[in-house]
Amino acid sequence: MIFVRHGQTVWNAESRYQGHSDTDLSEVGRLQALRVADRLKCEPISAVYSSDLRRASDTAAMIAERHGLDVQTDVRLRECEFGEWEGLTVTQIKERYAEIYRIYQVDSVTQRAPKGERLESLVARVGEAIDEIAERHPDDTVVVAGHGGTVHAAVCYMLGASLYTFRKIRIDNCSITTLSLDPDGRWLLEALNDTCHL
Repeated sequence: MIFVRHGQTVWNAESRYQGHSDTDLSEVGRLQALRVADRLKCEPISAVYSSDLRRASDTAAMIAERHGLDVQTDVRLRECEFGEWEGLTVTQIKERYAEIYRIYQVDSVTQRAPKGERLESLVARVGEAIDEIAERHPDDTVVVAGHGGTVHAAVCYMLGASLYTFRKIRIDNCSITTLSLDPDGRWLLEALNDTCHL
């Protein structure tokens, strides 16, 4: 299972929290998506899944096109929902939600954005989608295009890692993270945040 974070958006460049906000790829993001699509064009990909948000599904479409495939979208692969923080820059959040954000930076497992989603909810829905995809494609190579939170959640879920591992993983725009099943049914991490193609 090859996970790809979407290409850069203007909000990424501005350090704005996006969450479920449906933002578009920037010019840089489109170039990144083309590069990751070129990188994966020789992989034996059987299916391409994606979050339904445009920044992810547009990235996925460029990958799928190289293989003559359609993108299958799944709302469960969306980014974490950040409630009142969506659309705000980190600087604005620090000013308006100083104490909550300070705690969130230290412990995002028990603290969340006001009206936002908890990490355990994110990991549960992403994990449910992953299990279904894996069951559908037991011997195939598939791409899952999503968000930073999607890939963080997938890694934690598939490796059985603590939620406190979530914020200790770096996932860049259009990076590749690959996990495979061994004969005993365990997920093995093969590549994390690979950006050589960029």
